[in-house]
Amino acid sequence: MVEYAVSDLVKEVKVLLDRNQESAGLLAPDDSDTLSQAELIESKIVDAARIILSDAPEDMVEGTSCANDVTWADSNGYYVGNMVLPTDMLRILSVKAEGWNRPAEIISESDDAYKYQNCKYGVRGNPERPIAAIVHTANGKSIELYTSKKQNATLAFIYVQVPSITAEQKISLPSVLKDSILYMVGYLTCISLGDTDTASKFVGVARKLAHIVEPTETS
Repeated sequence: MVEYAVSDLVKEVKVLLDRNQESAGLLAPDDSDTLSQAELIESKIVDAARIILSDAPEDMVEGTSCANDVTWADSNGYYVGNMVLPTDMLRILSVKAEGWNRPAEIISESDDAYKYQNCKYGVRGNPERPIAAIVHTANGKSIELYTSKKQNATLAFIYVQVPSITAEQKISLPSVLKDSILYMVGYLTCISLGDTDTASKFVGVARKLAHIVEPTETS
């Protein structure tokens, strides 16, 4: 991750917008409303980063590990783990408990597979084919781990943090996704300014730079 000054990112987005014929008049340097335009651009940075970091391929984002507090409970001879998820989590990259052959397949409590996770007849997750289920509990969003042969198995949990601007007006972003995020900021800014033609161009560039597959239309 690279830490960028928000003011520098705002300047770069203004350059992108000024280069475009449709938006040049909206962000003219001598415009009396230039300050509010800069504030508008700044207000879109976190939203743009969230969009790109949520959809970009795993090899383009950077994860962080957390100090996890997993509890394991006996369940028909194996152990089911439970951990409250970090409050600053945007997406999960990998969940792998000690003794698992590979990282877990991640499901939610609404998936059909979840109803089988407490079944003792071998169709639930196991060390060879582990399952991690995201569930809602009284303590917040949690993850259930199926299953472990060890009662105190350690857990490697890697996730992408929600982007945020620090008190020093800086934001940490993957350098490989910086340009994509700048174009997404431009897209959100143009939408706010009513420049939909420019916005459609910017969002296409943003997605291509991040290797995000364009959504297909269904008939």
